[in-house]
Amino acid sequence: MGSVAVGAWIARLVFLILVGWALVDGKRGVAAIAVALGFGVWLAVSRLNPLLVTPCLAIIDIGLVFSVLGRDIRLN
Repeated sequence: MGSVAVGAWIARLVFLILVGWALVDGKRGVAAIAVALGFGVWLAVSRLNPLLVTPCLAIIDIGLVFSVLGRDIRLN
């Protein structure tokens, strides 16, 4: 398994965690929009170029972090 595959798994895992966090936090609208965008990326972008699904999902993850947490995450 290469680093691209690991990045894809991390993006999918973070997406699911953040959608769950939004549901627990009571932000059902944010979770619904994220799921709709994720499903749209999976359907539309995967037909055009399957290699672009992971970067698009990572972009959705960044938006979810800002909308669910309200701030950036510091890793240090």
